[in-house]
Amino acid sequence: MVNASPRFPATLLLLIVLCLAVLSSTACAPKLPSEPQWELDATALLGQADVLYSQRQYEQAVKTVNGFFYTYPTSRHRDRAFFLLGEIHFTQRDYRQALNNYKQIIQDFPASSFINDAKYKLGICYFEMKEYDLAIANLEDRSKITDPTRLKRIADVLSSTYVIQKKYLPAIKEFVYLSETDQNDQQKAGYRNRIREIIEKNLTEPELRTLAAGIAYPSDLALLRLAGLLYEQRKYRDAISMSKDFLYKFPSHPEKTRAEMLLNESTSGLARPRYSIAALLPQTGQLAIYSDHVLKGIQLAVYTYNLQNPDNRVELIIKDTEGSPEKAAAALTDAATKGIVAAIGPLLTKEVDAIAPIIDKVKLPIITPAASGEGIGKISPWLFRNALTNTSQAAAAAQYAIEQHLRKIVIMHPDDAYGKDLARLFASDIERKAEILATVSYPSEVKDFGPYIRRVIEIDLRSRRIPIPEDEVERKKLFLDFAPSFSALYLPGHADKVGLLIPQLAYYNIKNIAIIGSNDWHSANLIERADKYAEGAVFTDGFFPESEAPAIKPIIDAYYSAYQEYPDILAAQAYDAAMMVFSLIKEQKDTPLSIRDGLLAMKDYPGISGDTTFPGIGEASKKIYFIVVQDGKFVLNSGEK
Repeated sequence: MVNASPRFPATLLLLIVLCLAVLSSTACAPKLPSEPQWELDATALLGQADVLYSQRQYEQAVKTVNGFFYTYPTSRHRDRAFFLLGEIHFTQRDYRQALNNYKQIIQDFPASSFINDAKYKLGICYFEMKEYDLAIANLEDRSKITDPTRLKRIADVLSSTYVIQKKYLPAIKEFVYLSETDQNDQQKAGYRNRIREIIEKNLTEPELRTLAAGIAYPSDLALLRLAGLLYEQRKYRDAISMSKDFLYKFPSHPEKTRAEMLLNESTSGLARPRYSIAALLPQTGQLAIYSDHVLKGIQLAVYTYNLQNPDNRVELIIKDTEGSPEKAAAALTDAATKGIVAAIGPLLTKEVDAIAPIIDKVKLPIITPAASGEGIGKISPWLFRNALTNTSQAAAAAQYAIEQHLRKIVIMHPDDAYGKDLARLFASDIERKAEILATVSYPSEVKDFGPYIRRVIEIDLRSRRIPIPEDEVERKKLFLDFAPSFSALYLPGHADKVGLLIPQLAYYNIKNIAIIGSNDWHSANLIERADKYAEGAVFTDGFFPESEAPAIKPIIDAYYSAYQEYPDILAAQAYDAAMMVFSLIKEQKDTPLSIRDGLLAMKDYPGISGDTTFPGIGEASKKIYFIVVQDGKFVLNSGEK
């Protein structure tokens, strides 16, 4: 009997067949050829060139790459060699040669992995060579770039390129990208400031309209600037429309007050104002930055008054004096023909001197918020000064020292007009009631105050007949163990320098005594530099912007909302000067003569720069604030309000 052959499942048979086929094909397939030895040698040679480049041996690196081209002219790594040459020349700022190397890759190796890098470097080379159109053409398309560092560099280059070419809208686009992607807050703020600067100074009306059409930053800035530009062009209806559009789109914007001011000013422009005042200010030239603060104070005052008195609006006429006496005289003469009732300005004593012969002819009350010359308020019955003067603050500092029973005082001051004047005035005011042990000046640019402090110490020691050793070691020990015999220091000066001086005084053990300063101390620089050593120091000023007083803080807040900065003393004095005039207009003292007489009779006017009185002459008698450094902040001295 024959046994039946075994039966296998069909699937198993199929699997066996497939496995045999695979094994057969694998065994029969040709092996891929390995890279020839000469190509490996070529790669190794490029590796040597890379190492030389990384070691900054650029000449040897170039020779090595050139040797590669000579020895291996058909190598498939030629694109890498051209790129390395480009990198070497780029590092050496030989942008023309680097450009040729990168171009070689793009032209001869279109499939190279170095293509994108070469195009990027090509754009940077064109930028460095000031061929800006070609730089843009090579950098504009970033669709294949993902590296954040490279994207940032491209945006930096393109933003600069567009600004140079005055293509401001695409420049703004790049700055917006940079402000959104940079991780450094200070850098972000810098980019946003640049955006604001371009919008404020460079964009044309059509460009502003294009940018303002959106609803996201920086469309808000463009819309606000567009409203301001239209107002400046006296296109009041368009300015009203843009201001309203801004307030509708951005109802909670931090610059809402500025938009409301523009709306109010533009509305006023549609109706003939009842009164006009002039601002005689240096709008151009080196003093323009100070003029800007003064003008902002006057403009806020005009806005505030017009908001409260819509039927008796005031128009502001701005005249550029350029800081020139001749231009100041011409500006006043011209402004007088416009029917103004008063003028604010000018800023400089020499400008005031130039207009003095004209004032009595035009018979207009003129209020300077800044000129510092002696006796300005006595030049003419039409001329007034609403400003903190060196005379008044030095007298206040001397009186403070007397009231604190400070009997022996040292004065240290910068060797500039400000420091010398305050030191002279303070000494004159106090000389009969306290001893001035020493007056020591230092150069304005000095940072190391040691020699000047040691001079004070020597004077003090000699006054007590304490011998000063000739030996340097003994002298140094004596100085470091020094205990002052004087009870106070008067340090009129500037915050950045006094902030360095005070800690150095402490190093020489001159501490735990009264320190009195002047209004230029009023800056964050003082606290940042002097730190704990400034604690308890007192200085004089005519304005306290940190005030929480109900009559002052809303004005400070409104100023910040309008201009995104806090007012300084110039802005405050200008604001008060204008508001004093407006307070008289509200009392129907609205002619030049009645305003002049009203000012001469004004007593304790409650301004943000302190209560002000004109005691029958044009020199304001103003409240002086005493401000103390306490817990790293500026606060009013005890008893002040």
